[in-house]
Amino acid sequence: MFIYNRSYISKLLLLFLLLVLSLNLKLSKNINKYFKNKKEKFPSKLIEKQLNLSLEFVKTYSVLFDAAKKGLTKGPKYSLRNIEPKYHILNKGVGICAIGRKENLYVKEFVEYYINLGIKKIIIYDDNEANGEKFSDVLVEYVINSKVEIIDIRGFESAQFPSYNHCYKEYGSQFDFLLFLDFDEFVKIENNIDINTYLYNEKFNKCETIVLNWIMYGDNNLLKYDNRTMNQRFTKAFKLWNKGKSIVRTNISDLIISSTHIIGINTHYFCDSNGNRLFPKTFNEFKAPNKPEAYIKHFYTKTVEEFCNKINRGDGHYHKNHPLHLEILNDRIKMFFMFNTITEEKLKIVENCSGINLNKYRKKN
Repeated sequence: MFIYNRSYISKLLLLFLLLVLSLNLKLSKNINKYFKNKKEKFPSKLIEKQLNLSLEFVKTYSVLFDAAKKGLTKGPKYSLRNIEPKYHILNKGVGICAIGRKENLYVKEFVEYYINLGIKKIIIYDDNEANGEKFSDVLVEYVINSKVEIIDIRGFESAQFPSYNHCYKEYGSQFDFLLFLDFDEFVKIENNIDINTYLYNEKFNKCETIVLNWIMYGDNNLLKYDNRTMNQRFTKAFKLWNKGKSIVRTNISDLIISSTHIIGINTHYFCDSNGNRLFPKTFNEFKAPNKPEAYIKHFYTKTVEEFCNKINRGDGHYHKNHPLHLEILNDRIKMFFMFNTITEEKLKIVENCSGINLNKYRKKN
């Protein structure tokens, strides 16, 4: 017959608690040892967050990719409002949406530059190969301090427009403005003012999309990558172009993004970098002001070695299996020799990496 003994039960309970504590300490040490050996860089909550963001992206990707195949996102559909808009300034700050592939060499310079310019957060879509490098390999500290958000979309094809639309829809409410940029594009504002001082100016109160023109930079007669930044290596600028990228307000409910240059198929009030209203006829070109208050330094070609890496990696717009791949490849080679001195050495390097005969450039030279 079991006789209830409070002292005996208390001792058993104490022994049990000590055993559990001991096991927990041992388990904790083993877990810490495991993660230390694996050299895990990200806290588990961030890994889970990235996975959820990637799953949300898939929904946007599938819809936009199907629409693009059917031709539903092509061509401008501009209209003009009778009443000019004027926006209430909420002071939520400025964000950036960017997509890239095999650009770990450049992405840290990009992030640091824009943090110093006053950008609140940078949303990066990691379009690398499924088993290739990851942007998180070099941006850990910026993700942890919430300056960068990375969405893993590795394995997708032609993901640029879906990424832009997903970014606008999912992150727009966090900002007043979003910029859509590549990692070789650097906004330069006159008088070295920050991006917030520039954009929160009454001259932009009516503007839904602000278009900044490119100034293209060449290779500075360098052939190979070195450890200096793009801004340090490439200093020879060409003339201002009637092409560039966009800053767009985040409260346009019916916005569809189908251009990498002028953002907003349903945007109605375009402005140049000085706040003057524009009436663009195409998505690709818009007249630059004579003395722009802001523009984009575009390091399009870099060195011939880096240019070859660029054309071989493909991009988020025209992947290697895309029917327009060869046409786009020829256009990019033409651009390279438009901004750089033609030499026999460069011609041979580009021929070897592209598989395209470039004798037509030899005749011009």
